[in-house]
Amino acid sequence: KDDFLRAVETDGDWNLVGRTTKKVTKTLKARDLWEKIGYAAWASADPGLHFNTTMNDWHTCKASGDIRASNPCSEYMFLDDTACNLASANLLTFYNSSTKRFDVESYEHLCRLWTIVLEISVMMAQFPSKAIAELSYEFRTLGLGFANIGGLLMTMGLPYDSKEGRALCGALTAVMTGISYKTSAEMAA
Repeated sequence: KDDFLRAVETDGDWNLVGRTTKKVTKTLKARDLWEKIGYAAWASADPGLHFNTTMNDWHTCKASGDIRASNPCSEYMFLDDTACNLASANLLTFYNSSTKRFDVESYEHLCRLWTIVLEISVMMAQFPSKAIAELSYEFRTLGLGFANIGGLLMTMGLPYDSKEGRALCGALTAVMTGISYKTSAEMAA
């Protein structure tokens, strides 16, 4: 776990391994590769990185297979031949700058409503293959998230790397996750 980042720290070697063959195709200095990745991400916002061991350590359906890839923006990482409709809540719409109040009740309502909408969309979606349709129906993956956290933090005057900023991000994520899980459980019952 975290072998690559440890190799970066110690300036160790890193083997590039073929995804399907599992054979070493090339050996590089990990730190040199990390610098190239960092420069490319700075210059073009790509490549996105996946730490395969961490992804699969956190996998909620391990018995169903490994996670090997994501959608292009990496919001969705799950089994091969699955799909996920995505929805994002614009957090700034819940913040009143005059009263300096975040409307938690409306945010909770949106989380519940969008969970239901995304569940319905799984049943109504058209999929590119039978395999994707079957697994998407079986696992019913929903992609609910939020956007504009940076804008919200700036509007509220909270630095990104402050205890208050991190607490707000954690609270918003916890509320969204809790409401979505609760709503999903109610629909499944």
